[in-house]
Amino acid sequence: GAPGIGKSTLMLQICKKLGEFSKVLYVSGEESAHQLKLRAQRLDVESENLYVLSETCLGNILECVQSEQPDVLIVDSIQTLYNEDLDSPAGGVGQSTSPGSISQVKECTMALMQLAKGQGVTVFVIGHVNKEGSIAGPKVLEHMVDCVLYFEGDQHMTYRILRAAKNRFGATNEIG
Repeated sequence: GAPGIGKSTLMLQICKKLGEFSKVLYVSGEESAHQLKLRAQRLDVESENLYVLSETCLGNILECVQSEQPDVLIVDSIQTLYNEDLDSPAGGVGQSTSPGSISQVKECTMALMQLAKGQGVTVFVIGHVNKEGSIAGPKVLEHMVDCVLYFEGDQHMTYRILRAAKNRFGATNEIG
């Protein structure tokens, strides 16, 4: 979704339900833990199973996942993460290694996919869309994930639309 549309708010509301039966780790690269706590209180999201980490370094996130063993990992947003291994000369000549670059977004998403498949962690990756309405980053990301949902609408209006653009497990002709 576009910046400010309510992606983080929607995910926190989803965390309330997920926390009833799963251990959830919410990683925010954009907001501090205190900011998330204030939003969660405003939304009445409270769970003993909801853990928050304000972090952008992929290595630190993976270490936290290893120690906390969550059932669900939420990454908000993929454009804020960076893999420190890409900072080395082996990261590729001419590739930008700053968070949000195509190589960083792709590498971080690949690492999260390996985590999901290897450890059975359900991973939600929040991403921004650009002015053209495409996911900010390489189009190949849509092919890497199981489901792509677009959160659309005017941020000043009451209602938003959640539209499936890809779903390996079901239909894409429904909206919420």
